[in-house]
Amino acid sequence: MNDKLTVFIEYKVNTDQVGQYEKYMKKVLDALKKDGVSTPVWMKAIDQDFLYVECFDVSDPQAYNSIKEKRLSTEHTVYGALEQMISGGLSKLHCWAFEKKGE
Repeated sequence: MNDKLTVFIEYKVNTDQVGQYEKYMKKVLDALKKDGVSTPVWMKAIDQDFLYVECFDVSDPQAYNSIKEKRLSTEHTVYGALEQMISGGLSKLHCWAFEKKGE
């Protein structure tokens, strides 16, 4: 099994966009899968209103950099629309990648 990076992206959704965001996340997860990520999920934080987290695995650092670049793009068909729902824009997101050793 290859090493993987587990990626967490955290951001706040504009209060008036929460319903639209939650409906839109299927498109986001489908776009991530198309770009080669595995096990993509998203969840709402329990302790903070309008805070959401995406989590997924990528196969290597180059794949991570490519996906992050697309994810930050306001020109991308899916992510550009998502950017409008995020407080402060996607440039404000926090993104962490943790190495997960293969077995």
